[in-house]
Amino acid sequence: MTETIFSKSAESQLDVYKPAKVLQLTFSAASGHMNWPHNDGEGDPWWSGSGSSKPYQYQVTFSVTEYTHGSHKTRESRKYNGMDVGVGDWIAGSQDGKCLQIVSVESKSTTAVTVIAEDVDRYNVFRSSTGSPIFSVPGTGVLFTLNGEGLPMIDPLPASLVSSDFYPNVTSRFQYLNPMEHYRLSKDAHTFAKGDVVVVTAAGSYEKANGSTIARTIGVVSYLGPGPNQFKVKPQNQIIDFNPALPGTVGNFIYADTDGDLTTTDTGKVLFLKIKNAVTTKVVSNVVNTSSTLNHILEVNGSNITFSGGNTATTVNEINAVSGTTSVVAATEAVPGSVSSDSSDYNYGILGGYIPFAGTINGTVVTVATAPSGNSAYGAGIADAIDITNAINNASIPGLTAEVLGSGAIQLTESNGNAIAISNTTNDANSNVPFAGDASVTGLPTSTNASSGVYLALSRTDGGAIDLEDKAGTPQSSMGITSKQNGQFPLGLYIEHGVKSSGTTIVANISARDSLASMAGDMAYVTDAGGGEWGLFVYDGSTWVEVGNHDSANTDAQTLTRSFTMPHSGGFGGVETLSIGNISPGARIVEVTVQVDTPVTNYTGTVPSITIGDASDNDAYMTDDESDLSEVGVYTASPNYIYPSTQTTDLDLRIKLTHSGSTLGSVTVSVTYV
Repeated sequence: MTETIFSKSAESQLDVYKPAKVLQLTFSAASGHMNWPHNDGEGDPWWSGSGSSKPYQYQVTFSVTEYTHGSHKTRESRKYNGMDVGVGDWIAGSQDGKCLQIVSVESKSTTAVTVIAEDVDRYNVFRSSTGSPIFSVPGTGVLFTLNGEGLPMIDPLPASLVSSDFYPNVTSRFQYLNPMEHYRLSKDAHTFAKGDVVVVTAAGSYEKANGSTIARTIGVVSYLGPGPNQFKVKPQNQIIDFNPALPGTVGNFIYADTDGDLTTTDTGKVLFLKIKNAVTTKVVSNVVNTSSTLNHILEVNGSNITFSGGNTATTVNEINAVSGTTSVVAATEAVPGSVSSDSSDYNYGILGGYIPFAGTINGTVVTVATAPSGNSAYGAGIADAIDITNAINNASIPGLTAEVLGSGAIQLTESNGNAIAISNTTNDANSNVPFAGDASVTGLPTSTNASSGVYLALSRTDGGAIDLEDKAGTPQSSMGITSKQNGQFPLGLYIEHGVKSSGTTIVANISARDSLASMAGDMAYVTDAGGGEWGLFVYDGSTWVEVGNHDSANTDAQTLTRSFTMPHSGGFGGVETLSIGNISPGARIVEVTVQVDTPVTNYTGTVPSITIGDASDNDAYMTDDESDLSEVGVYTASPNYIYPSTQTTDLDLRIKLTHSGSTLGSVTVSVTYV
C-alpha cells in the first residue's frame, strides 16, 4: 500500500507576492492504480477482496491551461503551468467537486502531467451510493492547494468552467475532516486508542506518551485508520513541510542557530520537533546505458547543463557538477530484473491455490498459510494473488518485491538486477500443485536470468521536485528521463515560544549529563541518577548541583504488593523467598498486611505460613504468628521501621512463603511506606 505521505499546505511556499496556484485542467485518462487492501471485518463493500472493489488511488493524465498573473516571484515569472504541479496539490472535477490529492508526480511538462492521486480516507467512495471515487474522465477540473488552516485556496476560481455545486462541495469536503486539524501518520501494528497522547521519541518512533517523553508530544489521537497501521492526531500546534530540508532526523528538536539557520545543536531556543524525515524524489531513466548528445542543453531545477555527448558515467559527472544549486544528484543504477505470472501456467485456470503451500525465492522460504483475501473471494482455505503477494513481501527477500498487476498476475522485481530463482518446497493442499513453474499455483517461472546494463538515476534527498526542461535539443527523450516528484519535504511540528525556555534537557544517566555542552542556569533531568531513580540538576557554570530527586519528591504513602495463588511452584522443600520491592534510605515502613482471600489448604507436612523481612532478618516486619493462612481475613502489623538515611543503597524487602505444596489458596501481601 502506498501511504498518503502528507497534507501539504501553502505554508512552506507562502509569499505575499505570489498568487494562489489555481490551474484549469482537462482530464484525458484515468486508471485504477491501487485498490484498498485492508478488510475491516465489518462488511466493507469496496475493499480489494470484495466483489465490488474500488480503487483508492488512480493514475490520472491531464493537460494544463497556463495561468498568467502579475507576480515575478513564481518559478517562471508571471505564470503557472504544468511544471508547477507538485505532490500534495489537489485536483477536483469541475462538475461534482470530487477531490483527489496528488501523492506522486509521474511525469510533467508545461502542458501535460501524469500523477498518482488518492481519494484520501476514501471520502468519495463512502459518499457515493455506487462507491465511485473519482470525477468524470474525460472531463475538466481544477488544481489547487490548501492554506495553513487546511482550507482550499481557489482564487481566482474559473467560474466559466465549474458548476454551481463545485465550490460548496469542495469546501464541505475540507470542513468535514480538515487534514491540517487531523493529521495522518503511520506506524506498523500500532496499539493506539482514540484519545491517546502521542509523542515522537528521540529514537524516531511514534509512541504513547509517558513521563520521560511528554516534552515530545505531537498531539492526541483523534481517529484510528484508515487501515491497521494508520492513525490521525489532532496536533498540538501547526505541522509544516520544509523547503529546503529540515536538519536532523525524526525525534530531533530543531533550534535557532546564532547565525539565523536551523540546527540540531541546543542553542536554548527550540523552534520545531521533527516528526517525519524527507522522502527522496527519484527519477530513473527508461533507456539502458544512457548517453547524452553533444551540445544538448537540459535545465535542471533552474540550472542549465550543456552535455558533451558522453556515456552514462560522463553524463552523471556533468549533472553532479551543478548539484549544489539544483539539489539533484545523478548516479548509475542496475537495471532491475522482473518476471510476471504466465496465465497459461495457472493449474486452476486462475492464480491461486489451497493453503498451505510454499516455495523458496532466492534462498528465502515463502509460506502461504493464511488467505483472508482468497477466503472472501473464493471460499475458505483458498489463497489468491493478494494473499500470495503479501506472503512474498512479508518474507523480506533482499532486493525483491512483489505486486499484483491490473491483470491479476503477480510481478516480482529484483531491484539490483540479479537473477530470480524459485524452487518448490510444499505443494498445495488440494491437488498437490507446486508453488511455481508449469501448471502451478502462481504461474511464475522457476528461473529468470539476471539483467544487464545500467540506468541513469536522479535523486533529490530533500523530497522536492526534479523539474526538467529541454533548452536545446531533446535531452529528456534521448536520455529517457522526465520531471517527477514522488518524494516529500520533511515535516516539523512548530514549538511555541517559551516551551523548553528553561534549557532543561532530558538524559538517560549521569554520564550523558556530564557530556552535555551546558551553560550556567541549564537544567538536566536524569531519568536514572542512580538506583533507577530520577534526579534534577542545575549547572552553576562549573559543576552540576542536585536540586531534587525521586526521594525528595516522594512524600506520600506508597504500597508494594505481591499476590500468590496455590499451587505455587518454586522454592526448595515447599519454601520460597521472594522480593516484594525496594525502599530508599530514609523511608519508613508504616504497615504490613497479609490478606487471605482463600484459605491455604491441601498441603503436605509443615503448616503453611508467611513472614516479611529483608536479607538480614526474614521476619523483621511481620512474623509467622501474626497471620493465619488457614483462615480468610486481613492480618496487619505496624513495624514503624525507618531505614536509615545514611544508607547508600535501597533496602530489598522479602517475603518468605512456606506453602508446603498446597494446591488451594489465595494470598496478597502489601507493604505501605512513606
